[in-house]
Amino acid sequence: MDYAHQTTPPVVTGTADSLASAVQLLLDQSAIRDLVAIYSIACDDNDIEALLECFAPQGSFVINGTPVVGRDALRTFYIGNMDRYTTSLHVTHTHVIQINGADRATGVVTGHAELALGETLMMAAYRYADRYAKTAGRWVFGERILRFMYAVPFDEMGRSFTSPLRMRWPGTDPAPADFPETLSTWDTYRSWSST
Repeated sequence: MDYAHQTTPPVVTGTADSLASAVQLLLDQSAIRDLVAIYSIACDDNDIEALLECFAPQGSFVINGTPVVGRDALRTFYIGNMDRYTTSLHVTHTHVIQINGADRATGVVTGHAELALGETLMMAAYRYADRYAKTAGRWVFGERILRFMYAVPFDEMGRSFTSPLRMRWPGTDPAPADFPETLSTWDTYRSWSST
């Protein structure tokens, strides 16, 4: 990502084209932010149909480096997650969006989640590296990559937050977190911007 460009607002000259371009940019960014919010709400409501509508027909979700591609595979994946967690609460914090054309954009989203896994309350901090596509006039996910800063039982937060082994799902050995120690979300985002 070109950070200087991303934080420099476009110059609006007052011409009709300049004004239309600035308004379109704001409308596209707003629609993408709504997409991210709808995704979180659909996850927490176990609304599989709304969740699938957030993705392009061949959209993908990448977790632990493994892509889940296409709506049929996404349906199976998300229903499995919905069956796994008793309740969940996904909260989006920050969102940086770069519009790359009339129908393409990329973004980085940060957030936290509270997840009830059996009798264990899990706390997680995550980032998504997203590729968005506008299809039939709607912004959807073309690709969504999930990375964790931590996922730990709530009662272990104090002992685990300072460790590089911040992935502590019940029944598994502690494992390294995805960031900041390893490849960062920004590295992925920068590589997309250079292609």
